Amino acid sequence: MKPFQFLRGSLRGRVLLLVGLWMIALVIILMISNFMGSRELSDRVFRERQRLAQALADNLDNILKSHLVLLQDVAFRARASLEKRDLGAVKVALREFYVRSLFAEGAFLLDKGGKVIWVEPRYPPGEQKDFSSLPPVRLALEGGRPAISNFIGNGKKRIYAVVPVRNWHGEVVGAVGGEMDLESVQFRSLLHPVEPGETSYLDIVDGNGSVLASTKPNRAFTESDHGRFLAGLIQEKKSVVGSCHSCHEKRGFPVREVIAFAPLTVASWGVSIRQAEREAMAPGFAMERRFLLIGSVTILMALLFAWGVARSVTKPLAVLGQASQRIARGNLDEPVSPLGTDEIGHLGESLDQMREALKASLETIAEGKRDLEKRVQERTRELEGLYLELQKKEEIRGELLRKVITVQEEERKRIARELHDETSQALATLLLSIETSGSGAPEQIRERLAQMKRLTNQTLENVHRMIFDLRPSFLDDLGLVSTLRWAGESRLEPMGIDLLFEVVGAERRLGPEVETTLFRVGQEAISNIAKHAEANSVKITVDFGEDRLRLQVEDDGKGFVPETVPASGEAARGLGLLGMKERAALIGGTFTIDSESGKGTCVCVEVPLGKG
Repeated sequence: MKPFQFLRGSLRGRVLLLVGLWMIALVIILMISNFMGSRELSDRVFRERQRLAQALADNLDNILKSHLVLLQDVAFRARASLEKRDLGAVKVALREFYVRSLFAEGAFLLDKGGKVIWVEPRYPPGEQKDFSSLPPVRLALEGGRPAISNFIGNGKKRIYAVVPVRNWHGEVVGAVGGEMDLESVQFRSLLHPVEPGETSYLDIVDGNGSVLASTKPNRAFTESDHGRFLAGLIQEKKSVVGSCHSCHEKRGFPVREVIAFAPLTVASWGVSIRQAEREAMAPGFAMERRFLLIGSVTILMALLFAWGVARSVTKPLAVLGQASQRIARGNLDEPVSPLGTDEIGHLGESLDQMREALKASLETIAEGKRDLEKRVQERTRELEGLYLELQKKEEIRGELLRKVITVQEEERKRIARELHDETSQALATLLLSIETSGSGAPEQIRERLAQMKRLTNQTLENVHRMIFDLRPSFLDDLGLVSTLRWAGESRLEPMGIDLLFEVVGAERRLGPEVETTLFRVGQEAISNIAKHAEANSVKITVDFGEDRLRLQVEDDGKGFVPETVPASGEAARGLGLLGMKERAALIGGTFTIDSESGKGTCVCVEVPLGKG
């Protein structure tokens, strides 16, 4: 094969060679440059953050060391005072330490058993603290070592510094210590302002992973999102710097952060500096944008090259385009002109073969189309007959369902009247008889009569509730809104469920059929909430629009999946939902339910007011 024969005979070869080589070189250059630059900038940012965290930790170490030195001086005076049994000097020393140091909540002197000998400031009579159980006190008395505690939250937010008191023989005979309020201005002053960016913040973390102080106020006295990891670093006295995901952002969206951590030597604490990676790595991201700009320009140049290459084949492609347009217009008689021996030439030959095959196929399709149209017409006439029959059956079904619901409501009224006129009156008479029978009876009989009275009262209340459920008189007298409000309050509030009832628009009376249907839907929704939802709060909204009314019942209960078949224990709820949908459809309304497991349920029915 002659040199460059591949380029002259293959359009694909020319385009792939010219564009492909350039794009491969571009991708390699950008990847190498971007990787090297980003890595160098990332390392520099990490080193700066680590040095800053270490400097802050060293400064905090020096402050705590100075306070331990002050406590050592107090311990030295306490040794002489305890031997001379004269507490005058140590009282003065404790008072000076209490006034001069960060431990402004108090200073104390303990004996070997942890019992308080003296404390500054003095407590009111009858009030005394027990320091003996504090971990730093036990460490000082039993281990003979100075100690600064972790966060201790026994009702108040405190830390303690304790130094053992030794006699001239080196034996521990007591301890002196100081108490600091973590919410005090003195302790918060230990947080030096760090302003490397808008998203940066500084935490002081103790050996249990709790945040003692933070430049973010809402993080103080909480467990750090990386508390266990930081506690391990404090125990190992190990510094670290790197990237992590913050786990405390609102709405559940974690943000990548740069974190630098340095432990203290005096206390089991550490200092962490955190900043959003997008801000800390801003120079690197800017470099990537510059690379993107350069790459875009380079790619544009590559496209220009590709355009130049493609232009060399514009003419044969135009010929193919004209042929395709003729075929699209239905001109299948004119053949495609020959275009050479390369890919475009082969494409032209294939297009001409397709033209001939398409011409033959269209003739066959036209014959089949005529036969198909005849069959479609016959089947359409059959389907129209079936549709009319189904429509008639649906109208009959709707009318029967409307009559069933009407009869049901009438039967509810009748049963409610009988319960009110007969059963309720009989129970009231029985209750009166029990009350009158108790006078003059022995104590045992009066107790039995009292039990019968309570049972009769409960039965009478149940009958009244049954009467209301069957046909509340409020619905005819006061209307839909008042009846729904009473139904919700009487059913939900005794169960401890908060009810919010809201009326939107101008309240007005509706037709009896509409009010009855909407009340039954709301009543079923309230019943389902009371039985199944396990909700804490419910909101009922009645929205009177100009041409429609919307009733909505929402709860924050456990919810369910409406599409699934109800379990055996929830079959009644499934049938209830079907009944609500059928009732809404009878008055021209729409019924929707929105629910999800663990996220509550919203039942909504909307009816046009013109239907009422």
